[in-house]
Amino acid sequence: MPWPFTRKSSAVLTREPNETATSSSTRFAFRLFRSLTGADASTNVFFSPSSVTLCLSLVRELASGETRRAIAAALGTANLTPAQAEAEITLLKSAFRERADAEVALANSLWLANSAHVLPELSAKVSALYHSELAMIDFSNSDTVPTINAWVNDKTRGKISRIVNQVSPLSALVALNAVYFKGLWVKPFERERTHDAPFTTAARQKKQLPTMVQSGRFNYYEDEQLQMAVLPYKGDVSVRIALPAGTDWGRFAQGLNSGAWEMWSAHSEPILGTIELPRFKVDYQASLRSALSVLGMERAFDRDRAEFEHVHTNQPPVWIDQVIHRAVAEVNEEGTVAAAVTYGTVLGASANARHPARTFTMIVNRPFFLAIRDDKTGAILFMGWIGDPQ
Repeated sequence: MPWPFTRKSSAVLTREPNETATSSSTRFAFRLFRSLTGADASTNVFFSPSSVTLCLSLVRELASGETRRAIAAALGTANLTPAQAEAEITLLKSAFRERADAEVALANSLWLANSAHVLPELSAKVSALYHSELAMIDFSNSDTVPTINAWVNDKTRGKISRIVNQVSPLSALVALNAVYFKGLWVKPFERERTHDAPFTTAARQKKQLPTMVQSGRFNYYEDEQLQMAVLPYKGDVSVRIALPAGTDWGRFAQGLNSGAWEMWSAHSEPILGTIELPRFKVDYQASLRSALSVLGMERAFDRDRAEFEHVHTNQPPVWIDQVIHRAVAEVNEEGTVAAAVTYGTVLGASANARHPARTFTMIVNRPFFLAIRDDKTGAILFMGWIGDPQ
């Protein structure tokens, strides 16, 4: 069917996105995505919303009062009962289960300053619910940074060797979450079909990229706004590639929302077609402080207003100094390797019915959105906006 499509979408992408997903982690994922992407969508964004959710949920266990409520509001769990919130964490954590045909790993850790401690019952909950490691450390010691980075390197199978260059000696606690994924396509791309093809970057630059080609039957959705195809990995994991129809890529990225996402997924159907996808790598790192403040967490970063009464230290007050996230991925003919780490530091002072085309062609030759999803739980392991494949 020729592009652009004339079919009308039942999920309109607007400046006031419709966050109607059942899962709070999915709603949070798209809100954080828009906050990180910005209006121009000129750079790559790639992160693990599951990693960020679990790290912030872990930190929330240590917060109190309005700070605790602010973190819950940012995560979209403010209206959940404690039992419902724990059930969502358990479900999200189950997305990182062991499986025979793919590697999906999750690791949490809390690093407490020698001068800080949490109550035994809270330590037990953190260990049981999050399977978090607990360790005491001297943040003023020169070995602290190498120790933290060594933990990250180990948990991401060497894909991320460093997350921090320095740690404030005033830190009371560091929360870390690492996510690793390695998946093989159910149907690998044939290397002999890979060829150089043009790609227009978000900066409107033309470049030639090694482009993979695959034909077959894919779960597929299309309307006048986008094409979306689902490429399955072995082990109940898949990636969804969404390609915008027009050239206003900033508007498209800012309009992405969980309601549209779930509608597209629900209405995708197995259709014969051909996909052309550039082979690429992405390495993304960002401080999440500004993005999370926009989502309502500003109080947690304010040393004069933050409340962390569950962290006892001889140097009060306590607040979040920074949340750093780094994620990497490589997509090639065999599959995908991706890893992500979220680092948080808490300081102490000093749709409508439609008729699908018989076949489709989807040529990914301009900026696109992708999400790697656990198909059993629906959890989004990674998501991103690729404006310039490297």
